[in-house]
Amino acid sequence: MTSRYIEIRPDNVPADGVVSFKNGFPVLSFTVSAQQGLLDPSSIRIVGNVNFYSDNNTPVPTPVQAGDKITANSRLGIYGLFDQLTIRANRSKMICEQIRHYSKWMNTYTALSSSMGDQLGHLSETTLVMPNMDVFRKSVIENNAAGTQTTSFSAHLPCGFCQSGQIMDLRPDAFGGITVEIMLMPDANVLFFEDGTVADGKGECHYRLSDLKLCCEINDITPDVPAPSPQGSMEFNTITSLYTSINSTNAQIQYSLALRNLQSAFATFMPVSNINTLTADGQATSYPSNTGGGLAAIKRVQFLKGGSKYPAEFDYDNVFLTESRTGVPDPQIVKGLYDAIVPDYHQVRTSIGLNNFQRDYTMVTSQDDDAYNNVADGGPVFGLGVQYGIGDAGDDFSSEQFGISIESKLDTDNPIGVYLFFKAKATLVYSQNGVQLIQ
Repeated sequence: MTSRYIEIRPDNVPADGVVSFKNGFPVLSFTVSAQQGLLDPSSIRIVGNVNFYSDNNTPVPTPVQAGDKITANSRLGIYGLFDQLTIRANRSKMICEQIRHYSKWMNTYTALSSSMGDQLGHLSETTLVMPNMDVFRKSVIENNAAGTQTTSFSAHLPCGFCQSGQIMDLRPDAFGGITVEIMLMPDANVLFFEDGTVADGKGECHYRLSDLKLCCEINDITPDVPAPSPQGSMEFNTITSLYTSINSTNAQIQYSLALRNLQSAFATFMPVSNINTLTADGQATSYPSNTGGGLAAIKRVQFLKGGSKYPAEFDYDNVFLTESRTGVPDPQIVKGLYDAIVPDYHQVRTSIGLNNFQRDYTMVTSQDDDAYNNVADGGPVFGLGVQYGIGDAGDDFSSEQFGISIESKLDTDNPIGVYLFFKAKATLVYSQNGVQLIQ
């Protein structure tokens, strides 16, 4: 077999090749056609340029410049622009994997799976991830008055399909081709003003993508090498997400998941008022708060299966029950979140620490020009997580409901959005008769 690298242009871009959510192109679609070759999903990269503008003037918008106080979530980098990731089988148009709230997933995943060195090094160069918000704003968001600077990226796509470690047979009578779809994030949920105030004339700030392409590696099937069987399977851990909200001191969340092999689950939080607004970072993974920003201290957590405590047969009693200090994390909560995303037997690096996981961590300590310069380690990280089974065994939730019970000090009318993510084992089976997903 011989290897080759290919570039694929999007299926749906305007003639000038410039794409933006604001100007009517919310979905990117790339088609890898069926062919005599094998695709390495881990090689898939989305490549392009990104620019940020403070208005939507025509014919030429004004680039974001120093002093505009416009920025974005630095830990997400280019992933902050990706709202949903979908991978389809071309033969049947069946969805192989779909991750809603992809940027939310990536915010927590990046924090728990990469070190500060990773984020300062190869991730900053390829995906624009940066743990220092001041450097991120100056190097990624801002431009000169003429707008001649262009920021490039080459981003891999962390997901079950691309991280399976297996090869996809692209022959028409095997798996066939795939389509990668990325739904873009609304501008108001990407960009925000550091001082919480939308400056006059800058309420139309937005981002634009250009020179987009999907790059990947394909191993050609040549006559001198015996062709593999046209039927096979691919097993991977897929991510499913749900969204709800809580607004009480005793919150109960329950869902029928219909998943037979649930590996883990975790939840992140965000005040509903901070979503899709230019006055706050709508993609942060912050601690629940009351009106005015005071902590809604989580005191007790229960994970449930069919209404009973599971897998732990006890409550997660947090330090808040006996300790008034808020500047330290709860070890039990930290461990649960770790295991839900990257179990400790696979954990080799992380950027979680006291500076971003402590309960009294706030995004902005004062409404001034330098407020965000003091935000350390890419901003806050918080979540509640649980791992099921031993190793990769998982648990059967096909007939019993998943649940979380949260006792907190959420005592004001401030609804908190809850993003729930579920990691479950899935199997793609393909043959001459078609492609089937078993989950």
